[in-house]
Amino acid sequence: MGSRPSAPVTYRPTPTAPVIYQSIVPEEDYDRAAAYIDELKGERAKKKEELKTQGFGAADMAARQKSYLQAEQDAYKASLPKTSVKP
Repeated sequence: MGSRPSAPVTYRPTPTAPVIYQSIVPEEDYDRAAAYIDELKGERAKKKEELKTQGFGAADMAARQKSYLQAEQDAYKASLPKTSVKP
């Protein structure tokens, strides 16, 4: 059996400190982002108010859910057989 030849020698440069990048964000961008967030909050409040006027507010939905529950209970009671057991 023969011996394997050694792997070729590779020379790599010694590692140096990483390059640090710094990005500069202008103050104007922060102002634009704040204005955009305020605009989105305004649109969300407007949409919420529109839904409320259409009858989809939290109180309206709770009342509707309560009426659905009552109707379901009434339908269940009506479906029960009417047995008259007299001793």
